[in-house]
Amino acid sequence: MASGRKLMVAVDDSETSAYAFTWALYNLVRENDGILVLNVTPSMETDLPTSDLASDYISLPPASSATELEAFERSVTEESTALVNKYLLQCAQKNIPCEGEVVKGDPSSWIVDEADRRYADIVIVGSHAYGLLKRTLLGSISDYVLHNANCPVAIIRKPQSTQALDSLTPAGLSRKIVIAIDESKETFNAFKWALHNFCRESDKIIVYHVHHPTDLPARAVGTGEFGMEEVYMAADVTEEEDVKARNQSEHLVEKCMQYASKVTKVKCEGMVVTGPTAQKICESLQVLQADAVVVGSHGHGMIARTFLGSVSDYLSHNSPCPLIVVKLPKEKENDIAKHEEDEKKDTTKYFE
Repeated sequence: MASGRKLMVAVDDSETSAYAFTWALYNLVRENDGILVLNVTPSMETDLPTSDLASDYISLPPASSATELEAFERSVTEESTALVNKYLLQCAQKNIPCEGEVVKGDPSSWIVDEADRRYADIVIVGSHAYGLLKRTLLGSISDYVLHNANCPVAIIRKPQSTQALDSLTPAGLSRKIVIAIDESKETFNAFKWALHNFCRESDKIIVYHVHHPTDLPARAVGTGEFGMEEVYMAADVTEEEDVKARNQSEHLVEKCMQYASKVTKVKCEGMVVTGPTAQKICESLQVLQADAVVVGSHGHGMIARTFLGSVSDYLSHNSPCPLIVVKLPKEKENDIAKHEEDEKKDTTKYFE
């Protein structure tokens, strides 16, 4: 493998998976990077009610004997090996160091565990646009990977429109990338990661922040799990305080842009909008015709996600473009828990 980053792409025989793999080649791979192509074939004992990697992952024949089942499982393994070899050939044609793995078991846990074991720098998975009911009752591989992987995760959904296929932008051509930020350390970590691991000098970077107006009801519409922190707003907040908060939002975006110009040559512009975070991000991605969006991750638990929702979950199911979610390394995550109040007082230190 290469001496650079290790990109792990989970594949199957679906068009969604093929699109995600090609997207990674065009948008993520850099010189000296290596690719690990992983295919997880559910074993006969694996309970797999649904899959984001394929519409029908595996279909068992009405076998009448153990011998027939064994032969069928062997044929599935051979098909998986041929599939992985097809992707390895694509890498070889582009002189990208690569290796492949075919394993049996539960795809969700295998992807997460193998990413940890192989020290993957990012995991790329394809995702279907399933409805809310199916996601709730049957689960989703991309959801599981998003919530449990310890490295950044790219969730790629094949566009409905053929025009959107232009997002497979070759290196050197300009892309429009939205990096959503708030006052948290997690989003600054994601911002830095994007600058150094995803953005190119030819790209147009939009530093995006959602300001919450004082006339919003006093409620929380998200857990802030993935770096986009919703806030409780009292109804009696004065107009003066609202103006002050708006200025702070603009200052936050300016600090990010200054940092970007200091450490990179990428072109940035700022954008501050008002409204509910998740919905505003999706609306803006449509209007801007963004090629990708990057957000940070808090990593709250399953209960918070289930009952309160999260911006990242909303984006993973509704974003019109590829989504990259960046998590803090565990040691930094633990440090945040000890210094949460200090973070609220001073956000400029993250760029020092």
